Amino acid sequence: MRTIAATGQVLIHQPLDFNANGAAAVKSFLSGADFAIANLEATVRAQGAWPTKTKTLHLAQAAALLSVRELGFDALAHANNHAFDLGPPGIVETQIAASAAGLQLSGSGINLAEAMQPAIVHKRSSTYALISIDLGPQPQINYAGPNRAGLAPLRMERSITCPPERFQYLQQMIDALGESARQKARQQVGYDERMQNAKELEFFGTRLIEGAALGFDWQVRQEDWQAFERALIEAKKAAECVVIAVHSHHWDPDWSHAPQWWHKLACRMIDKGADVIVGTGAPVLQPISFYNHRPIFSGLGNCVFHTHRAAVYDQERPAVWKGAACRAHFDSMGNCSRVEILPLTVGRPELHSNGLPLAPQALEGKAAADIFDHMSGGLTPDERALVHLAR
Repeated sequence: MRTIAATGQVLIHQPLDFNANGAAAVKSFLSGADFAIANLEATVRAQGAWPTKTKTLHLAQAAALLSVRELGFDALAHANNHAFDLGPPGIVETQIAASAAGLQLSGSGINLAEAMQPAIVHKRSSTYALISIDLGPQPQINYAGPNRAGLAPLRMERSITCPPERFQYLQQMIDALGESARQKARQQVGYDERMQNAKELEFFGTRLIEGAALGFDWQVRQEDWQAFERALIEAKKAAECVVIAVHSHHWDPDWSHAPQWWHKLACRMIDKGADVIVGTGAPVLQPISFYNHRPIFSGLGNCVFHTHRAAVYDQERPAVWKGAACRAHFDSMGNCSRVEILPLTVGRPELHSNGLPLAPQALEGKAAADIFDHMSGGLTPDERALVHLAR
């Protein structure tokens, strides 16, 4: 019997105050698991480093990671859109601070091999692995390469399918504007290595495919998938249980549900040997699901959320101040036999106690029941029987 715990995003700037009512329940819930993970949506401040963005930096004090450890986490996913806020120096400082706090880190590194390397944790007579990957979209410089620091990529690319008559019209348009000739010249010198077949064209940055009807599809970049598979094979050799943390900003208009293609990708990962899929990106709760007796947590909202845009979120009213911690229990066959959901309220960044922002707290009553209903609403009766509200 093994128990894996996960929460939503830990977007943290400074240490937390754990004295508020309900904080002890969160710590107990997470520390009661055999292995607990979260997505660290920040980079630790690095002396001499400068921002890689023009807005929305999330920089954490090194001491903040001690609070993350105190919450009960063992490992952190770090492949996300804020891990590169200070470039390579920030990645190195975050690794140093995580190690000093007793936390394993996955998803960022000084090169692609290090960024893709699983975080391995030996605990309670078992070994656990965490692989962290980012689906994008992000600037390409943020992603690690063989000789470049950055994040672990699993880049998703969208293609649009056009009926033959529209496809031919668009082909004529780019021919007339000279874009086809420019693409061919770039390919001849190796500037653009992506080749196209007769039923595919690049329309000013958008991939178009001739098909029966208008639509779109998503594909994972092949070289990224191959690197991910190698990391998963490595993780399966080292650990009895493997967790995949998936960060994505390819959101549908309705943030409260994950896109269909995202779920298909999660199932593909489980087919390759993953035991738990934990998604982050959209800062709101999304329903959970199961595939082959494995849980898929597409979005657990937030756990710590020191956003600079609290007023904007209040005006637009997405439910960013709520989240959930989940514990998945596995039987001796490796199948998920029970999931517990602990609804959370996320302390606002401007609400301080003793000069520190409040730690996340457990919700009760109707607020907790509403979160439970939303997260379990799409399950079959048999699946719903496995899911319980934590008491």
